[in-house]
Amino acid sequence: MQMMTTELGLRERKKLRTRADLTDAAFRLFGERGFDGTTIEDIVDQVEVSPRTFFRYFDSKEDVVIGFFDDLGLKLRGLLAARPAEEPPFTACRNALGSLVDVYLAEAERVQAAKRLSYETPSIRARLLDKHARWENGVTEELATRLGVDPSTDPRPRLIAAVTLAAFATAINTWCGGGRSADLHALVDDALDAVGQGFDA
Repeated sequence: MQMMTTELGLRERKKLRTRADLTDAAFRLFGERGFDGTTIEDIVDQVEVSPRTFFRYFDSKEDVVIGFFDDLGLKLRGLLAARPAEEPPFTACRNALGSLVDVYLAEAERVQAAKRLSYETPSIRARLLDKHARWENGVTEELATRLGVDPSTDPRPRLIAAVTLAAFATAINTWCGGGRSADLHALVDDALDAVGQGFDA
């Protein structure tokens, strides 16, 4: 039983490593050759795997970029779920987003590259709208659980999710547009200050 568990753990770690290697190679090539100038064959050659392996992890080149943001969305939901139960919902969401800033700072080059690709590539820009909806749905569900309400009849979870994520996105766009020279924590705090008055009352 212990051997089976160990083998499963190794297999899962290898899958995660392969996915990360494909993502790293793709972003590197996108930066060097542009999105349209990079093929799936180029990406798999860098990692020395087959196209079939690529399609085990991603449906398309766009999914490499969107998958990065989807991972961040799952991270955000986990950060929100971990906030103390006594925190008001807007404060909990704000603190979770504050923790996510550190992830953005650690992945600054990747975030900048993904944002640039979204500006340059219509297919990625369209998919990012779907990504934003998934983030909003995840945060809404988590806030509804925290409040003990049904989000289909109580508008507060959806409203808080939509407004806080819009403020966060505004701060991220300002940060990326300024070449990341600004203090991202301060930008996010200022954006959330601008919309937070009254939500926790």
